[in-house]
Amino acid sequence: MSIETISPNTLLASPDAVLIASETPGVSVTNHAFDTIISGMRAALVELAAPQQPTPLAVPPVISRSLLERVGYVDTFPDLLGTIHSFTGSAKRWRELDAARTAEAGHWHDDQQISDLCVLPATCYHVYPLFEGQDLDAPTVLTAEAHCYRQEGTHELGRLRSFRMREFVRIAGADDCTAWRDEWVQRQRVWLESLGLEVSVVPASDPFFGAAGRLMSATQKEQELKYEQCVAVGDGLVQAVASANCHKEHFGEPFDITVAGEPAHTACAAFGLERIALALIHAHGTNPSTWPAVVRAALRLDAA
Repeated sequence: MSIETISPNTLLASPDAVLIASETPGVSVTNHAFDTIISGMRAALVELAAPQQPTPLAVPPVISRSLLERVGYVDTFPDLLGTIHSFTGSAKRWRELDAARTAEAGHWHDDQQISDLCVLPATCYHVYPLFEGQDLDAPTVLTAEAHCYRQEGTHELGRLRSFRMREFVRIAGADDCTAWRDEWVQRQRVWLESLGLEVSVVPASDPFFGAAGRLMSATQKEQELKYEQCVAVGDGLVQAVASANCHKEHFGEPFDITVAGEPAHTACAAFGLERIALALIHAHGTNPSTWPAVVRAALRLDAA
């Protein structure tokens, strides 16, 4: 029986962890069993990073458009960016638009104007402005989780447009950030393997846009700034489920952040929670109650 023929109530109450597709490609709903896995990962990741004593913060799923323009996201990822538009006209103008829509002579969104907000493309973008103009006397580590959005061009399993990302961010000197990133590359691999996943660690690059983007991607790989943890999330489908990155001064400079008087470097370790859950389901089956005891214990599933 295919998932399309099962009633919503059955899917939502099922002991099987299910990512339920909506009518919009790349946007899904998770049932309780699936979200229990997410909750277990959340707790496990916070515990994994506990020795570093990261400062937790909560961030919204939207962000200032001007901030993304400032850090170059609009230039490097215009195809992934989701902007927020709204109607700012009068009631009279809305009635005109509504009449045109009713007559099939126009659309309700014809007068939509871009707002000062975008949907959040990555959790860490909310972190750096908090330290604008500051000179830190010691490295800083923070952590946050957010619903993020990217206008993905394909909608294969795991390539969601709306997804949850847990990040750990370090602001420090250059050598410190590199060493911290390298530690997280190994920490990510060991943690994922402890969950029974087969992991490949590969040097990677971000999907920069256009001809200039190809050069930026090559430079990023050449300088070994980004590593991805790649795992099967379905039959014949391997995707990056986590990454560890060095940004150099990319965020420190626009926000005038320094560490002991020197331009700040930043690094981050990111985890795609839905993708890791899909990898676990692919490896161990759809019903978490049947997973290996060591995996259930690591994700606190017996206490859920």
